[in-house]
Amino acid sequence: MNLSARSAAVVVLAAVVMSLVHASAVSAHDHRSVGDYQFTVGFAVEPAIEGVGNGIQLRVEKGDAHGHGSDAGHHGGMSSDGGATAGHDHGELVPVEGVEQTLQVEVTHVGSGVSKSMRLTAVSGQPGYYTAAMIPTAPGHYRFRFFGAVEGHTVDETFESGPNTFSTVNPAGDLQFPERQATVREIEGAARGAQSSAEGAQDAAIEASDSASAARMLGIVGIVLGVLGIGTGAVGLAVGLRRR
Repeated sequence: MNLSARSAAVVVLAAVVMSLVHASAVSAHDHRSVGDYQFTVGFAVEPAIEGVGNGIQLRVEKGDAHGHGSDAGHHGGMSSDGGATAGHDHGELVPVEGVEQTLQVEVTHVGSGVSKSMRLTAVSGQPGYYTAAMIPTAPGHYRFRFFGAVEGHTVDETFESGPNTFSTVNPAGDLQFPERQATVREIEGAARGAQSSAEGAQDAAIEASDSASAARMLGIVGIVLGVLGIGTGAVGLAVGLRRR
């Protein structure tokens, strides 16, 4: 095989690998019909890893849906009867642009209940694709709630990670080799524990110092009272001797 043929083979192989990776990522996303629109939701990079830069990915298309799909995490939506239907196998779909101006996403770490609202950004060169950059700092399940409007239609739709939807966030330690490195979350937890211990030791030292000061004060008072007692006794003895 000559150089040009080998180069062509490498290019073809790379294209096949990239197409497989893309297909895997898309299939790992949650696909759902929301009224006249098709939402595809997940992490921009899957599987998602704790502490690694990622983002919330949304694709919005318009058209008819055929087949079946996941409706996990459904909470409302848009359809002719007021609800949202689930769809997976799409017919002819057209990307919907301008969604970043009217739709937001609320991301929730399910385990802790911590939530944050984020603005979406249109992905350059990919009509219908939107993202919100984030670094997931804790493993576990995540919930994405999209609220606002698409082309004037109200949207309030929730998607949650899981085996039939999109990737949960995996602990970074599961992939580290040969040595496991402490995560930022673990370092911060250790730092908080050390700070709490230091504050406890400081409080104990202050209490001990206060106790020692009180003991010294009591000792001084005792000495003074003893001296006064001795003085009083001496005076009494002198007076008694004079009277004799």
